Order: sequence, then C-alpha cells, then structure tokens
Amino acid sequence: MNKEELVHAFPDKRIKPTDGMAVTAAVWEEAHDYHRSCTHFHNLLAHGPGILVGLEVIASDPPDSAVYIMPGIAIGTQGEFIVLKKPIAYDVGTATGALYLQLTYGESAPRISSDPDQTEELLYIKTEFGIEAKSDPGGSAKVELARVRREKRDSPICDAQEPHRPTLNEIDLRFRREIGVQSHSSEVASMAVCYLGGKPDDRHYRGASALGRAICHRGDMMLWVDDAVPISPELGYYDLVYLVGLGGFTLKKDEKTALRNYLAGGGTIFAESCWQKLAEKPQADVAFLDVWGGMNITLKDVQPGHPLLTTPYLFASATPGFVVQGEPRLLAGEGVIFSSHDYGCVWLGQQQGGSPSRETVRAAHEWGNNLVVYALHRRREVER
Repeated sequence: MNKEELVHAFPDKRIKPTDGMAVTAAVWEEAHDYHRSCTHFHNLLAHGPGILVGLEVIASDPPDSAVYIMPGIAIGTQGEFIVLKKPIAYDVGTATGALYLQLTYGESAPRISSDPDQTEELLYIKTEFGIEAKSDPGGSAKVELARVRREKRDSPICDAQEPHRPTLNEIDLRFRREIGVQSHSSEVASMAVCYLGGKPDDRHYRGASALGRAICHRGDMMLWVDDAVPISPELGYYDLVYLVGLGGFTLKKDEKTALRNYLAGGGTIFAESCWQKLAEKPQADVAFLDVWGGMNITLKDVQPGHPLLTTPYLFASATPGFVVQGEPRLLAGEGVIFSSHDYGCVWLGQQQGGSPSRETVRAAHEWGNNLVVYALHRRREVER
C-alpha cells in the first residue's frame, strides 16, 4: 500500500462496551479486529516488512538442492507477525538463475482445537507461513530471507565462504532487511562491477567496496559489491551496474541486449574509464559514447538541481575525480550515467599526480552515495 492507502485504511473507530450489550460473534470479531489492525499498522509504519530475529538460511550438509530456514520471527507485508518455531527445509529443485527465497504470511481455516485438555469446542485460526523461491525480487515490500545465483539444474547450494562476497551457488544473505533492535540499516543496495576493453583490474572493485564501507558506516543504507560480473541477463540481480572501461572495446550483440533489458527493468548503469594512461584520454571514453549513441540513449550534462547532485548530499557541481587536468564531464539520461572523472580510483584514495585530500575523498564518497540512492529510486519507480 502507498501512503494514501495506508492513511485511508487506518482504523478510526472502536466498539464502546456497555452493560447488558449482546456480545455476538460479529461484535467480538469487530472488537478484536480493531486491536489486531492497530498492531499491524504499527508494525508496518514503524518497522516495515523484514526480519525481527532469527530466520537464518543455511545449506544442507552435505550440500544439495535444499536449504534450511532456522526458527525466527518476521513482519509481513501487511504488518502481520510471521513465526517459524522449528527449522524448515526448502528444496529449490532444478530451478536455475537468480533465485529469491521469500517468506509470506497465511492463516488456516477456522477449526476445532485438537488439544485433548480443551473442555469446550472452540474454533481456532492458526497463523501459517509460506516459503517460495522466485526468479523476481518482487519489490522492496517482500520479506527476503536469502538469494542465490544457481548455475546449473544440479548445482549444490552451499554456504558462502566469504559472506560479504558470495559467488555462484552460494547462499547470499546480504539483502535481508533486518529490523530487529540490533539492526542499523533500512535499505540494501547491490552493485556489479563489469570490465570492458582490457584485463580486469580490481582497483575499481576495491574503490567501490570502499564506497560501500563508507555508506554502511553512515548507518541508513548498505551497499554490497560483486567484482568481474559478466554482462548477461543476470544483471537484473543488481540495482547498479558499474561499467569500467580499461581500453577500447566493442560490445557483442547479446551484451547490448542484456544492457537494454537491464535498463528497461529499472536498472541504472554507471560507466567510466580508468585513467591508467595519464598522458592520453582513455579510449574507453570514446567507446562508451559510441555505445550509448548506438542504443539511441541521449545523455546530457548533469546540471545543478539534478538528483545526482542533490539527494541526499548537495553539490553545486560534480565533485573532483581522479583527473585534475582538463574538463571532465558528467552526463546522464535514461538510466545511464557517464563520467570521465574516474571516481572509482578516488573512492580508493588515488588521484592523478598524487594522493587526494581527505575532503576530496569524502566528497567522492558522498557523491557515490547519491549515485546509489539514485539507482534505488529509479528501480522503485519502475517497479510501481
């Protein structure tokens, strides 16, 4: 529900008991519905859907196509409490690609209790839950338990050896929205680093990871980064794709199709070159502009007032990047952002001619925060 629907649906009346009133089933149901609705609205408005405690997801031992969900409590998409009191096994079968393990709320039909100590035949409604592995994240309102990128139909699903950097066929717990008392972050974003025109150089991955740590430190958002991601239909897994040009390149037909589909699905592409050869303009800059022109994507200079310069941090113009000479450009349009600043190196603490100042690094990290927020906002707008 959007804000207007939530306000309209909020309960605004309750039954006032009086002596001698007839407490029928309908009256009883209405009275308790009021309190139940208030609890649901409090959960939804104060916390939102997410995991309160527990609900860890672990692989089978030995690994196979099943995972185990540990006991725990979550808040559902309508503010309901979802409770798992014992471990649950879930088998993804032969499903492949990006899989999102999601939790939903349910209720049983009214039925008489099977408790032998129950002296009166009362009808009970039992809270239930559903677990499913979907190929689509389904928007930010879903209660996500884990995700995995499964390579083949028979690939065993394993626990991640490095939880901050899970690979194919490993359980990815980075995007769980944990809303319990020990939780600090309300949003989780993902970035894929893709290399074009040369052998992968992980300085931009390390720079993006440094940006992620800076964002996480602020406490209102988390950013997870995957390195050397191929340009394929799997890009839909990420909120932001960081294309790093290392030299001249030409995209294959299927790569162009993957980028078009990614943009159509609400993804955001950030493209820039690594200025490894400081004496000349990187060839990748020319290749990038050719790509966007061939895809009929119109890029314009980012002007003051653009979301990339205002949300959440305000800038009068693009912040300094790696290049300190010439006139670097920052262009944007239709989900694509092109930079000739080489922010990736500045995020890592590098700059042409020497080390950047602390103020330069901080400004670059703040602008990177704007970039991630921009990508999340764009994806939400498309999902609506």
